Amino acid sequence: ARWLTSADHPLTHRVWVNRVWQGHFGRGFVETANDFGVQTPKPEHAKLLDWLTSEFVASGFSTKHLHRLIVLSS
Repeated sequence: ARWLTSADHPLTHRVWVNRVWQGHFGRGFVETANDFGVQTPKPEHAKLLDWLTSEFVASGFSTKHLHRLIVLSS
């Protein structure tokens, strides 16, 4: 559990960023919001997902910052 929730483990944070994106636009970067497993298709716009995830982590895991970043971007 510690490894899964640590700041060094990007998967958990990517899932959260995907869910926030899905909340705004109706669909996430990955078809299945609950499964980023090895049998899941690769995310659309993987670089954007990774960048948003790195911004989320850098902001101290601020969901408010993530919402603002998504909504105020062009």
